Amino acid sequence: MIANIIKLGWKNIWRNTTRSAVVITAVLLGTWAGVFLSAFFTGMVQSYLDNQFKLTVPHIELTHPQFKDLYRPEYSIPGADTIISDLRQRSFVEKVSAQSLASGLAQSARNSYGVTIHGILPGRTHGVNTYLKEGTMPGNDQQNPVLVGSKLAERLGLEPDSRVVLNFQDAAGNITGGAFRVVGIFDSFSSVFDETNVFVTQSDLNQLMEVGDQVHRLSLTITDFSRANSYAQQLRTEFPNLRVTTWGEAAPELQYSFQMTDLMMYIVMVIIIIALVFSIINTMLMAVLERTRELGMLRAIGMNKTRVFAMVVWETVFLTMVGTPVGLFLSWLTISYFGHAGIDLGAFSEGLNAYGLGAVVYPGLPPGYYFNITLLIACAALLSALYPAWKTLQLNPVEAIRKIN
Repeated sequence: MIANIIKLGWKNIWRNTTRSAVVITAVLLGTWAGVFLSAFFTGMVQSYLDNQFKLTVPHIELTHPQFKDLYRPEYSIPGADTIISDLRQRSFVEKVSAQSLASGLAQSARNSYGVTIHGILPGRTHGVNTYLKEGTMPGNDQQNPVLVGSKLAERLGLEPDSRVVLNFQDAAGNITGGAFRVVGIFDSFSSVFDETNVFVTQSDLNQLMEVGDQVHRLSLTITDFSRANSYAQQLRTEFPNLRVTTWGEAAPELQYSFQMTDLMMYIVMVIIIIALVFSIINTMLMAVLERTRELGMLRAIGMNKTRVFAMVVWETVFLTMVGTPVGLFLSWLTISYFGHAGIDLGAFSEGLNAYGLGAVVYPGLPPGYYFNITLLIACAALLSALYPAWKTLQLNPVEAIRKIN
């Protein structure tokens, strides 16, 4: 008997083909739009995190306990070479980057501006490499080379081969500095970073600061950034004389964005599902009211309330679930394509760069999300079936049969 009820429910949704097709199409497009928007927001957040990790915030960083508070050159990491060698042996560490740092002033003939000066090792891969716009990276074969951001170059009127003076504090607390020649200009996803950071060779910076071959920051790239807290706790135990900071502690806004990613995905989908629920309820109520006499006749010839209720529920489920697989398939195709090709938001690049976002977004979703969405839509189908099915139970068989359609 259950099989007969299911078959009857399936046949009933095709009695009014146009109306059923409209609802199925709405479910299909709603599913596609919801999943694709979720993937778009996920890709945007992931792009934001990747950009920040690549350039501004390491997964884990090690510094002298007082360096971040005062930014003074003498607060370097003791025994940095030994520590670097030790860190590179860890299975969870993919990359270790060492930098000398100074906070100072960049001056040109036109203007001056406060900057963070990064002393890097020539020939090593740095996040800024990928954003090189003009010229080359600083190298040992050049005399006092400096790499500047496009926004700083614009502010100070710099171009390749221009001269800029960098002033900062040395290890003795005196103001020192030097004239550097611009060998390259980078243009990253963040206009703020481009305006406030310059890169020189570590040997040039250390010589002016009189700190020998010391470094001020060790940046770690780990295999799974979501486990940074547990790895950092392990490093704090082994290096008690250093400050170990995770990306979430250094940039709480990144931690918040990461934690909110899943919630944002489901909020978008739930909003669309709620709209679909009201559409389905409205359609099924119309179907029930149009078939009042028919439903009354079924009750009169012996179909009990449970079976009538089940028939209407199955009709609603079929209306919803016919469009869902197609919508999920279309969303998977769309996400797969744009996940490789990317969505170019170059027209909004200036506004996006102000918030540290890239101009190209690559949508993406974890595989389990599709299964969760199917469950959400199935639950929505059942919920939207309850009220129309309940209305059928309120029908009086005698009055329903007498009703003239």
